[in-house]
Amino acid sequence: MKNFTRFGIYLLMPLFVVFIACSGDEEKFVEKKESVDTLPAKVKPDISAEVINNIIMSIPSPLEMATMLKDNGQGYDANLLNPSTNLIKYNTNYKIAFNIGVYSADLGYINIYEKTFSAMSYLQNIKQLGDDIHIGQFFDFETLKRLATNTKNYDSLIFISTDNFNKMDAHLRTQNRNELSVLMISGAWLEGVNIACQVAKLKPNKELTERLGFEKINLDNILVILNAYKNDKYFAQIVTEFEKLKQIYSKIEISYQYVEPETKEVNGQLVIVNKSKSTVNITEAQLKEIIEEIARVRNVMIN
Repeated sequence: MKNFTRFGIYLLMPLFVVFIACSGDEEKFVEKKESVDTLPAKVKPDISAEVINNIIMSIPSPLEMATMLKDNGQGYDANLLNPSTNLIKYNTNYKIAFNIGVYSADLGYINIYEKTFSAMSYLQNIKQLGDDIHIGQFFDFETLKRLATNTKNYDSLIFISTDNFNKMDAHLRTQNRNELSVLMISGAWLEGVNIACQVAKLKPNKELTERLGFEKINLDNILVILNAYKNDKYFAQIVTEFEKLKQIYSKIEISYQYVEPETKEVNGQLVIVNKSKSTVNITEAQLKEIIEEIARVRNVMIN
């Protein structure tokens, strides 16, 4: 896997795969979800859709964190995931969107560790939740089914899934549903960080500790887009919880050292090499606080 800097690559990919795994007869979900058509009037964001989109695009995929955990020799632990049985709790569009993000991060973790036997219930959940908010029609199922049968086509699968994400995102913006994208991204970020926190709790190391410290930046960005909808009761709840987390992160110091970039020739072309670097100062006590607060907020949001 080469580049996960675009959040959309990861977030929607499980929704594509879910059709492959669950195209046959399925058990119907026992609780009827609130219809998109019956939602209350939309709350207008305080910032432009362009700003929201730019922030969304800056947030790294949870796949990066999961990949780092595996590369560092951390083992797979299914107990870190949001139980698939929690599905029945998500009975409003906002809860659905947030927990599509949560389950997508879980499924990404499962896929990174190639634990396909664990994936089925998460695939089914994401499919059900995706259908409930009417976004399933924007995926090229037949092409993705064909590509998914051959692991050598993984890059093509990522490319097409990204294109499909862009179509969904465009539809959400056209339909004035940006808030659902914001919730999916927030849920996936929280779950990805929680998985890393629980690993750090048991097996801390310098790289993981620093990475969790740098999440201060992503939290600040997520709060910007959540605050854009804070006049809505559900968003206000999330903002309140995330602000408590921000108070803990405010103790973390991140410094930036500028170094003049270098220019070198690569394959006959001039390339600018960034030599600047950022450093994070985080103590063992601060890490413990972050781990505990992330777990608390996550427990509130998935229950």
